[in-house]
Amino acid sequence: MTNNFPEDHTFPEWIPHPFLADMSDADNLKEELIDLQVNQGCQTKFRTLPLSGFWCDQLVAYPGLARAALEMIIPFPTTYLCEKAFSAMLHIKTIAQNRLQGGLLHDIIRQWVRRTLMTSYGLELTDKGEVSVWAVVVSLFIGGAIIGASVGGRLSDTLGRRTAMLANHLLCIVSGLLFMSCKVIGSVEMLFIGRFTAGLYAGLATCIVPMYLSEVAPAELKGVMGVVFPLGMCVGLLISQILGLDCILGTESGWPFLLGAFVVLVVMAVLAHPALPESPTYCYTVAQDGARGLRELQRLRGSDSKAVEAEASALTDLASQVEKGQSRNTWSVLSLLRSSTFRMSLIITIFANAAQQLSGVNAVFYYSTLIFRGAGLDLHQSQGASIGAGAINALIAIVAIPLVRHCRRRMLLLTSMLLCVLSQCVLVGALWYLPVYTWASYIAICSLMSYVVAYGIGLGPIPFMLATELFPVGPRSVGIAAGGTANWVGNMVVGLIFPLVQSEIGEFSFILFITSSCIFGIFMYIFLPETFRRGPHTDSQEDMDSESSNRTNVDPESESIAAV
Repeated sequence: MTNNFPEDHTFPEWIPHPFLADMSDADNLKEELIDLQVNQGCQTKFRTLPLSGFWCDQLVAYPGLARAALEMIIPFPTTYLCEKAFSAMLHIKTIAQNRLQGGLLHDIIRQWVRRTLMTSYGLELTDKGEVSVWAVVVSLFIGGAIIGASVGGRLSDTLGRRTAMLANHLLCIVSGLLFMSCKVIGSVEMLFIGRFTAGLYAGLATCIVPMYLSEVAPAELKGVMGVVFPLGMCVGLLISQILGLDCILGTESGWPFLLGAFVVLVVMAVLAHPALPESPTYCYTVAQDGARGLRELQRLRGSDSKAVEAEASALTDLASQVEKGQSRNTWSVLSLLRSSTFRMSLIITIFANAAQQLSGVNAVFYYSTLIFRGAGLDLHQSQGASIGAGAINALIAIVAIPLVRHCRRRMLLLTSMLLCVLSQCVLVGALWYLPVYTWASYIAICSLMSYVVAYGIGLGPIPFMLATELFPVGPRSVGIAAGGTANWVGNMVVGLIFPLVQSEIGEFSFILFITSSCIFGIFMYIFLPETFRRGPHTDSQEDMDSESSNRTNVDPESESIAAV
């Protein structure tokens, strides 16, 4: 019998990844392990990883720099944590191989949790107990993010955009310090609190940052600033992937610093905060402080007095409309649903954010290791290939900047959804033939990369921008909060449902994402108005209906350019 294992048989147990090979060989592999154990004294146990535990394995051990990635790109301390869309990329290291080569990073953290609970409380976890504790660790982040997203709009209106971001940065620093200290102090509770705090921060950032960027940007750069937000996510993810390698910080001694590495950049953002201008739109329309709004406009626009005067005049008119209209304190999700003016805008915002998560981006990256391994790459090459996919993702986010600036939002979103569906259809076929034909792995790689490109030009950035363009200032914060909440809820649904469905039907689980993308795509085709260079006076339901029925005749250059 051929020996498939290294000469050093000191590993404690071997857990095969369920999609790295034809699992019909699992019994043969088990027999090899038994033979090694009997004849060579290998102290090895065989245990199969239950697929139902997939979501519990999604603790991102390197969320770090993604939280502060935007500080590296623009001079505003705008930050975001990208766990949701790419959490499954932890699987660039296969479970089987890392059991043989020293342990997967999330396994290292889980073992630390087990040892710490035993030392502190004398509590010896069973396998089910360990899974339950890990589920709590993972769920705390998502729960915090949903809460943060739901209150982010109200917080930004109450404190102001600038102050809300500062408070969120301080919250982020607390989270990082908890992560870096939990192992030294030996406190699992600090890891729990750090996870919840990190999720709360991420949810708040989902609302506050896009709103701030849209309000401080000049009219001709609003689309560009909208893309900068997801661009920062992609760059932060890429840096975190690199730092998460086992040759850098992805080790037993380095993981606390990996979890809290973002603190360095966030501290830099806090130090730069005094130079950050407040949103003139907030000053004029929410705080009702025109004098301060004019000062902030002058800080933002510099010596361009004509631009300052024109924008100040537009903001003054808008503030008058807001003051005469509904009270800014009366807006809520229910009031928007009851409003014939903003009901459809709210539904579109919620559906667009849900569509982003239900497009299956998590699942595509979950299969990335299988695809690269099927192409004949070894472990380290697969890691490099996955990082390469992350680099392509960041590159496409950069390419999306001129696209969003010059192309219609509706066209980009619908094109992106169509290409994602086609890529997933090809991917399903390639994964089906992967155990049989070598060439299928190359088709799978091409379809994966095409999905990354398609996602990056529309589904990635557009949902974060829609609420800022569909809603005027009054209900804008509520609309953004609703969209952010839908985004995180969609993330949670995919994380809970996908592993269960995938364990039953394998690669055909993509049919769920293909179906949902088709449904959302049809909805967007029928109801989504064009928001390219949309002004604040086109936000009535009548205007939306008019745009929906006459989209093909709209010339974007003839549309009013938004000044706020």
